[in-house]
Amino acid sequence: MKIKLFFLFFFTISAAAFSQQYVFGKVASEFDTALEDVVIYNVRSEEKILSDRYGNFMISAKSYDELRFIKGGFDRISVKVSAQNFSAPLNVILYKLPYDIAEVALKPQLTGNLRKDVRSLDQPAKVVALNSSLGAYMRTPSTVVAPKLSTPSAFAGHNYNAGQGTLLTLGEGGSGGLVGLVGSLVKSKNSAPTTANYAETQAFFRRVKTEIDLSFYTSQGWDEEQIDKFLIYADASYSLAKKYRKTFDVEAIKNEMKLAYQQYVKTHKTGF
Repeated sequence: MKIKLFFLFFFTISAAAFSQQYVFGKVASEFDTALEDVVIYNVRSEEKILSDRYGNFMISAKSYDELRFIKGGFDRISVKVSAQNFSAPLNVILYKLPYDIAEVALKPQLTGNLRKDVRSLDQPAKVVALNSSLGAYMRTPSTVVAPKLSTPSAFAGHNYNAGQGTLLTLGEGGSGGLVGLVGSLVKSKNSAPTTANYAETQAFFRRVKTEIDLSFYTSQGWDEEQIDKFLIYADASYSLAKKYRKTFDVEAIKNEMKLAYQQYVKTHKTGF
């Protein structure tokens, strides 16, 4: 009797151990859309099934089996089967793979009018002015003061000449007497003009267009945009804003604009 009970117990345990179990569930996208034809692959048994049109699936598995969910255009995901998956649905979310957007090349719409078409290929006047201003700024020497190798005043020796001076050398280093006065006058007279920034250059251009007669250029068929481009060219070639934005010597500006015009017409299409 005991032998029969032993065999009955062994048979029951074996049936439970080797009985077929199934995992069922649903596959959806990150936007909660059911995914059809997702491959569900059991790595241990090499069984493959496909999800239906509603994303539902059912596959035989055992605890600790690895199930892989594969679909083109989505990230692959792996799930380890647990005892809970046999009693509750296994809901899986697949995320869309990122992809590169094709480059779109914007081509100018040609009208057949050569004058308009050539102008459409040029950079806007503001872009040209900004690039010219940035180039001038990059060529400007640095204003950062470099450190000097000198002895601090706390460690310097006593200056026996402190508090003494003459009319010619009044002040520290003689900078306050007649020598200093003459030196400051010479320095202010010979000081070089500074490079104009973007705002100063634009203000100079506006003043040129309002205070200087530009009828010669308008008679060539130039509109305001073409005049702006020419002023940018003339300023880049002869540093007009740098030299004349403060003094605004009309005759000198007109003469240098004429010189710039002679070079400009050689490389740029002008006229009607």
